[in-house]
Amino acid sequence: MHPRNPWRRAFWIALSSLAAATLFAALSVLTPAAPNLWPLIGVAALLLLVVGSLLIVAPRLAVVSQSNELGSRLALAILLVIASSFHLLLLEEHAAESPLLGLGFLGSGLIQLGLATAVVVRPSLLPYYGVVALNVALIVLYAAHVVIGLPLAPTAQGGFTLGPTEDVDAVGLATKTAELLGLTVAFVLARSAGRSSGGAPAPGGQQPERG
Repeated sequence: MHPRNPWRRAFWIALSSLAAATLFAALSVLTPAAPNLWPLIGVAALLLLVVGSLLIVAPRLAVVSQSNELGSRLALAILLVIASSFHLLLLEEHAAESPLLGLGFLGSGLIQLGLATAVVVRPSLLPYYGVVALNVALIVLYAAHVVIGLPLAPTAQGGFTLGPTEDVDAVGLATKTAELLGLTVAFVLARSAGRSSGGAPAPGGQQPERG
């Protein structure tokens, strides 16, 4: 395997998650009552720029990560626990607003706790990919919640309509900052793990020359 493939795979996972979350939010506003799609497209473009910037920053940070991989994994776990704690602490408040939103906060918090455990106890490319996909999706959905709202209010016809928009506050910004930093560290660790696996000799490969 080419040593950079896992890193590039993480990048494509991030882009796929960005596209899927943006599409979900966009479909929720394709109604006559909520024509505010352009602000969401602007937010998605900004997040795409952020993800693209990580592609440039990750190779430089990977040198630091390789010299202290355990520290990087612990930092990622701490960032995941911080984001998870905020989600779980705000669970009751958001569940009162919408049961669907409450389930989202519960699921996000539990998955982030699971990923925090995985990156420390059993580090591998899979949990790093999970952090990349989850954090990108959560950041996009938060942006959509702030800009246009999310389809959280059930209708009499059995569907959902957009709920109220989310106010930007210190807790929300702290959560998204932790997720963005965690996304960056996960990128770096994925690239470092890819280089390590790519640099290992393949079984049955060429033996080193003897002098």
